[in-house]
Amino acid sequence: MTSVPAAPSPSVVSLLGIGVTAGLFSGILGVGGGIVMVPLMVGALAFDQHRAHATSLAAIVLIALSAVLGFGSAGEVELLLGLTIGLSGIIGATLGANVMHRLSASSLTVVFGGVMVLAGARMVLGGSPAPGQAPGTGSMVVAGVLIGLVAGFASGVAGIGGGVIMVPAMVLLGFGQHSAEGTSLLAILFTAVAGTRVNLRHRRVDLKQAVVIGMGGVVSAQAGVWIALMLPADRLARLFGVFVAALGARMVVGVYRHRSRDLPHP
Repeated sequence: MTSVPAAPSPSVVSLLGIGVTAGLFSGILGVGGGIVMVPLMVGALAFDQHRAHATSLAAIVLIALSAVLGFGSAGEVELLLGLTIGLSGIIGATLGANVMHRLSASSLTVVFGGVMVLAGARMVLGGSPAPGQAPGTGSMVVAGVLIGLVAGFASGVAGIGGGVIMVPAMVLLGFGQHSAEGTSLLAILFTAVAGTRVNLRHRRVDLKQAVVIGMGGVVSAQAGVWIALMLPADRLARLFGVFVAALGARMVVGVYRHRSRDLPHP
């Protein structure tokens, strides 16, 4: 098994605070919340990069479950598509989680930062395309498998739920923003569980801390769903996209600055 350093012992209040923040964004944007949790755990709580990714993914299980129930009660979940993406995402997430454990902490930071920059740019520049005609059942299943493989892999590698990939892909398929978000959260449950299973085998996850973070996000995810259903999603996506892209760019730049300081000078 992989040997890892002792886990930090942050306060329950700090863990709950991260969960509340992640849950709110999860409900608003239909993402797992890892895109918020990972940098907060690394920067504020001194988690090592691998443990932050793994613990984030475990906490996402509770947060996504809460949010999908909120969207489901409003009739904004496409069950067939969500199950298809989720089941195929298990394969992608398992592969991605195994790749994650072979990367160095700096490489993992660059990967995660790059995902954040791309996701943020999509939110800022893409907004919410107008939904068109949803595909037929056969095409939906094929598209769901492809989306699940790609999003699942990103989930396992970057410690995110994969919603930043699933939501825009489903909107482009012709589904409305709210329906895409609710369906994404259903699929995220599968990818998060699959990735966490691998991470537990590598002893990267502190389940007690993950549960505390997840519980913090359970209530706020419901609040986020309410906001998403009440306000224009494209405006919220653009605002969050700016935040995500800026934070991701800062992470990537930070790695290269650190490397440049470590290089021998002539």
